[in-house]
Parts: sequence; structure tokens; C-alpha cells
Amino acid sequence: MSAYRLRIICGRLVLMLVALMAACQPKSAAPTPIAPPTPDTQTIDGRQQERATLPAVTAVQKWQMIGSISLPENSAPSIIPLDNGDYRLFWNAPSLNGIGSATTPDGMRFNADEGVRLTNGAAGQPDCAIGKPWVVPVVNGYRMFYQGQADKCDAVVTGIAPKARIFSAFSSDGRAFTREPGIRVDIGAVTKLSAAGHGRVIQTDDGSFRMYFTALLPDKGATPYIMTASSIDTTTWVVDAKPLLEAGHDPTALQVEDNIHLYVSYMTDNLLLLESTDGLNFEPTAWLEFYDDKNNPIMHMSDLDIIDVADGSLVMYGSGAGTNGIVSFKQHVAE
Repeated sequence: MSAYRLRIICGRLVLMLVALMAACQPKSAAPTPIAPPTPDTQTIDGRQQERATLPAVTAVQKWQMIGSISLPENSAPSIIPLDNGDYRLFWNAPSLNGIGSATTPDGMRFNADEGVRLTNGAAGQPDCAIGKPWVVPVVNGYRMFYQGQADKCDAVVTGIAPKARIFSAFSSDGRAFTREPGIRVDIGAVTKLSAAGHGRVIQTDDGSFRMYFTALLPDKGATPYIMTASSIDTTTWVVDAKPLLEAGHDPTALQVEDNIHLYVSYMTDNLLLLESTDGLNFEPTAWLEFYDDKNNPIMHMSDLDIIDVADGSLVMYGSGAGTNGIVSFKQHVAE
């Protein structure tokens, strides 16, 4: 037998031996994979845990999505009626470097307005980053309240930031706004706040004005509080010392006959409705849940606003996880 054939036979014997040894090795059982909870499941469980802190609130309002009304970048809507019967909705507009707007005849169909309503301030200014607008009609025009902060000038204003303050701007036509001097709600020794933002203003029956806003307190760390302030002219504000709600933030106020309805974000992923007859003492009355057009829950909803439209119904605006911008909702009525 040639040496060449002998090498081939030996090589084959080695391969067979290796295969037999591998077959004889004990096999360990593969572990059964345990699927982690989906993000939605985790969030829903967390939501229920948060609701357990207010056990007296058992009612739940369900709001169904109507349609998308903005680009994905827009957030923090604020809507007002105009003299001609239309509405204008203001929002955070990062691509415009500030606050933009859109106009609608019915609260449903929106057309974006050209240009920017108000731009971020220059670097080094206390409002170099602005957002979360709220506009109210005043004598000879409109006053916009907005949250401003001095750091992260290129950031979108989406939450309460340390040292944030509430500023204002004025417009005679509701489109071109000019900053006003001073600070509407400041921080420091007088107000005893370490941050203030997301101010929402309503006019009360006696003609004065009341603001609801998010605040941080010097001795409470990062825990947000809903606070209130009063004014007779919308420029000088006196902050009430007593917080309205611990762990609440981003309020929206609506006058409903003799009651004031306050819609607030609560803890991390709940929306809560509170009601008051005097604007100072509120009782939580219902949780809010939001669903898309396929009836899937929308998580992390925030920065709401609400109006009553011509047919007498309420339309709410806001954004959440997966909404792709600001969307509109109507309350679901059980049949």
C-alpha cells in the first residue's frame, strides 16, 4: 500500500474517532427563555401602582384619538379662540428655534402658520431656551406666558428644569410676539421656589387672573408640585405658599360653569382630573386614559390642552409615546 493511501485512511479514522467522542459527551439541557415584560406591560403596572396612592379616585375617563395635527417635533400645545371664530394652537417648534403655531376653523383641521411666534433668547439670557406656551387675550392683544431657562440653550423645553422661570411676551395680532421686560414668576427668596414653568392662566369671575404652574421647591429635591399664583393685570403675580398637589406637573385649567377643572400629569405616567369651586381647593375626581385609532393605549401622555368646540363637546390635545406629534382626542362615551 502506498504511503499516500495510508495517510488518507489514517485521516478518515481520526475524523471518525473525533465524531464518536463528541457524540458520547453529556448534553446539558438548554435553559427555557423567560420573556421579559414588554415596556407597555411594565408601564401599565407602574401606572396602577401610582394610582394606588390616591385610592379614593376610582373613576376613569377614556379619550379616543381623532387625528394627528402636527409634525413629530411639535409638543406642548396651547389653543385659544380668535375673534373671527377660528382657533390658534401654539406649540414647541424646535426647527423654528422657538414657538410656532397653527390655525383651525373647527379644532379638528389645522394649517401651520408661517414663521415663528417667538424665538429662543441669546446665549447667556435667562430665557435662551423657551417653550410650553400659554396665550390669553388681554386689552389690545394677547399675552403669551412661556417657560424659559438659561442653560442648554439648544434644548427643547419639555420638562421642568432647575432655575426655570415663567416669562411673557405680547402681541397685538396673536402672531408677532415681543418679549416683555421682567419675569412673571421668579425663583428665590420671595417666591420660595427653585424652579417655575408651564404656567396656565384663567380669568376668574371677579376679573382677576389665576395661574397654575409646575414648581420645584428648595427642600424637596426633584419632586414637582402644582402651585398657583394670582394677578389683577397678568403681569404682576403673587405666588400662594401652599402647593395644590405633590408629584403633579404640567397642569391645564378649564373653566366649566362654576367649577375649575385642572388636568395634570401625576407622578410618571398618569393623567389626573381635579375639580374646584374656588380655584384654590381641589379634589381629585378621575383618571384619564388615552387610546389611538386602533384602541391601543397611548402611554406617557403629557402637556395637555382642552377646548369646547361648536357642538358642545370637548377636544383635548397632547402627545405621548408613539403619537408622532400632537394629536387630538374626544372623550369616549359608553353606549
